Amino acid sequence: MDLAAGPPTFNRQLYLEVSSTLPVIVDSFIGYFGSSEFLELLSDPWSFRLFCRSVNLNNDDAGSIVLLVSALMNNVRSDWEISVAGGLYAKRFTVPDTVEREASFMGLSEKQVEWLKYSSRMTAKVDDVAVQDGFRLWLHVIIFNSKAEWAVIQVASKAGLNRLYQWHSGRIAYSKFTVEPHTGVTSAMRSFYSLDFTLKKNIELQKGCLEILSYPLARLKSIKPGLGGNQTRLSDFSAEGVAGEVNPLTAPVRVSWSALSKIAGSPPDSFEDLLAVKGVGAETLRFLAICSNRLLGITPFLDDVAVLFSELHLRGPPDNTAYQMMWDLIEAVRYSALSGEKSRAIATRLALMVEGGEENQAG
Repeated sequence: MDLAAGPPTFNRQLYLEVSSTLPVIVDSFIGYFGSSEFLELLSDPWSFRLFCRSVNLNNDDAGSIVLLVSALMNNVRSDWEISVAGGLYAKRFTVPDTVEREASFMGLSEKQVEWLKYSSRMTAKVDDVAVQDGFRLWLHVIIFNSKAEWAVIQVASKAGLNRLYQWHSGRIAYSKFTVEPHTGVTSAMRSFYSLDFTLKKNIELQKGCLEILSYPLARLKSIKPGLGGNQTRLSDFSAEGVAGEVNPLTAPVRVSWSALSKIAGSPPDSFEDLLAVKGVGAETLRFLAICSNRLLGITPFLDDVAVLFSELHLRGPPDNTAYQMMWDLIEAVRYSALSGEKSRAIATRLALMVEGGEENQAG
């Protein structure tokens, strides 16, 4: 199923095929390299692409990603010391219950449980609120181990096309949730406008949003986006005329004044704290960006920095870590409990991919 089809239907036959192979590969990989490296593998765009191909799935295919995480979730073994939570649509909100249920089995402390729940909530809120690229989440899955390390895989849709967001807890340790926190953002298309508050180029915008909260609410209510001299112009659309590609600084916006009134006059200590406030959604945050532009003269960086799926295999990994994980995966396949013929065939196909000798297609 192609990403152009949007959220997928479930292919049971393919699911059964994946479920017969994937647990064997995962068991071998974790047995040789541990659960920590497995989480890193899931969070890296290049090694994740290879992992999908190991079971004849594509990382740029919505149906494939759903099948992969479903097969992983339903075939987890206790000796792997990992758990998978979340899912499609409303199931992505079941993470807290799953984490609490698994805590006693995995030996997680109360502090670790709260960290996992907070991480799940913040990764989802960042990609639904702070990264305003026009895509809306419909899949959220967090995979975590007994050390409370985690990887998050999220998929969002726009105009029938999909975008993949990948996260790893190790990156959050030094960048937090709001400063270029992703390990990968890959997409079927780029948006003409993307108001991504998490980019380093938009750090001043983050500071501006906090400063604006010290202004009287009456002053903020006088700001009227999309009116007067700030009406959307033809130049605010992409050259291709993509529907809905409107400059976020000029489009009308609905603000949650109740949420702003709770924090007005006493801004949160950080942008992450602001984002964590219940009721501060995408439009309210965009309004603060508009105010920062009008009152403080801060111009946001609006380019979409996502890597296209079609470009991923051409670029190659940015460092040796991903290359090492890919070769580790190949070794895990080669010495897995799969039949000799099958393991050799998969390992050979994956090696060709790493060496650049195979097209990015399932086979």
